[in-house]
Amino acid sequence: MCVPDPKSDQNLLINLRQGDIKAFDELYHRYAKKSMAFALKFFKDQSTAEEAVQEIFIRIWERRKELDESKSFKCYLFQAVKFYMFNFIRDRKDSCAYEEVSEATFRRENTVEEQLHYEELEAAANLLIDRLPQVQQQVFRLNKLEGLTTQEIADRMNLSKRTIEHHIYLATKTVKSELLHRISISAMIFVGVFF
Repeated sequence: MCVPDPKSDQNLLINLRQGDIKAFDELYHRYAKKSMAFALKFFKDQSTAEEAVQEIFIRIWERRKELDESKSFKCYLFQAVKFYMFNFIRDRKDSCAYEEVSEATFRRENTVEEQLHYEELEAAANLLIDRLPQVQQQVFRLNKLEGLTTQEIADRMNLSKRTIEHHIYLATKTVKSELLHRISISAMIFVGVFF
């Protein structure tokens, strides 16, 4: 019988919804740096990117009861960064200098069609992950979807860190190359979320 991992994003979200500050801290520790790197793709100014990430995590805490633990927290978080960026531009459109926003910002639109395309691509990625060899699949999910480090995965699976790194490399290469065959420019952001 498979025992659920108490540190999985899903279980942390369940605990967060009940007001568990330790679960919140764990999710913050797991995703703050990744969110910051992602935000810097939109905001050239480091302090604006930091403010975006802080604000998003504050909102996550305030709206914790509305979170859906059946959905990927990582995808939710990166979507939140994107929406924060759109709102930031909208709210500052009269005073926002052209130089303050990165070029990528102007190439993106928030549309229903884009959201559907994103969801289709996410479903395609999940199908591709399901087709990976069992060990690669498990390692990929633990690393890319649950945010575990290579050392944490190695300890959990009783394999060497080098072996885990090799599995991550092979799985990422396979999934990424397949996705790039299906991807449009408007969905390039998705590849940035997973890879």
